[in-house]
Amino acid sequence: MSNGLVSLPRYADLPGGSATGLFGSDDWLGRLNLLTPDRTRSAARLVTEGKVFSLNAPVLTWNIPHVLGDPNRTQPKHTVLQFGDHNDDIIDNWNPQSSTQWDHFLHFPNPTTDKYYNGHHLGCTGVEVWAERGIVGRGVLLDVARWRISVGRPLDPLKRDLITVADLADCAAASGVALGEGTIVIIRTGWETFYRGLTGGGRARLPHGDIAFPGLEASEEMAAWLWDSGVAAVAADNATLEAWPMLLTEYVLHEPLLTRLGIPIGELWLVDSLAEACRAANRYEFFLTSAPMNLAGGVSSPANALAIL
Repeated sequence: MSNGLVSLPRYADLPGGSATGLFGSDDWLGRLNLLTPDRTRSAARLVTEGKVFSLNAPVLTWNIPHVLGDPNRTQPKHTVLQFGDHNDDIIDNWNPQSSTQWDHFLHFPNPTTDKYYNGHHLGCTGVEVWAERGIVGRGVLLDVARWRISVGRPLDPLKRDLITVADLADCAAASGVALGEGTIVIIRTGWETFYRGLTGGGRARLPHGDIAFPGLEASEEMAAWLWDSGVAAVAADNATLEAWPMLLTEYVLHEPLLTRLGIPIGELWLVDSLAEACRAANRYEFFLTSAPMNLAGGVSSPANALAIL
C-alpha cells in the first residue's frame, strides 16, 4: 500500500505489530495521514443525493457509558443563564466520552512502556492536531446487525456477542462495498436501536457495571485485518467498539489500535437513519466529515460527524 508519502507495510511486517515512526517521529495523526487531499476530493464525489445525516447522539440524554460502571462518565448538567438581554449555556460535569466521540491516542497507553502512540507521553500534543485538519474522507457503513439477522445469527444487545473478522468481510461483500486505503469504517451493532427502544425506566434498569453488549472481537487478527484493509479510523454505535466487557487480562483491541497502529476509535455513533438510507439506496459508501474539538492535550472529543449521500 502507498499513501503518496510512505509505503505502508502489511501488519505482519510491522516490527512488534507497531507503526511507531512510520509517519515520522513527531507524528500525531497516525492513520489519518491516509486522508490525503486526493482522497478527500474523490470522497466528495460520492455526494449524489445531497442527503445529510447527523451521527451525533444527544449530549444530555444518550448517557450510555454510565452503565459500564464508570463513575467519571455521569449525566452532565445543563443550565441556561438568563440575563434579560441575552442567554448563555453552562454545561457542568461533562465528559466528552459520555456521548458520540472519538478516542484520541492519549486515551490508552501501552501497558508495558506507559507510552502512547508513536512513543509519546501524556501531556504532549493531543486531539487539537486532529481538530486543526478535521477528519474528512470516504465513509463505509458495515451494517453487521442487519447482515447477522439475514444469515440467521442475530446479535443479542445484552450479550458479549463477538463480531469477527469473517463477519466484517462477509458483511462488506454482501453489501457490495470494499474498504481500501483511507476508509473511515462505521460498524452498526444494533445498540442504538435497542437503547432508543427503551423507556426512561428501562434505561434506568440497565445493570450498572455488569452489563454486556456486542462488539468487535478483540484479537490480533482483528487489528491486522483493520490495518491491512486500509482503515483510517473505525467507529461503532456501541460504547466501546469492541465487545463488552473488555477482558483486561486478555487481548484488548483499544491498545493496538490507539497505541501501536494509530487508528482512531469512535464510539456511540448514531447510525440507524444512515443505515436505512444506505439500505434503500443499496449503497454503503458516503462522504464523511468530522470536526473534533480543538482542545490542547485532549484525550477525547465529540465527533461532530456528518455523513452525506
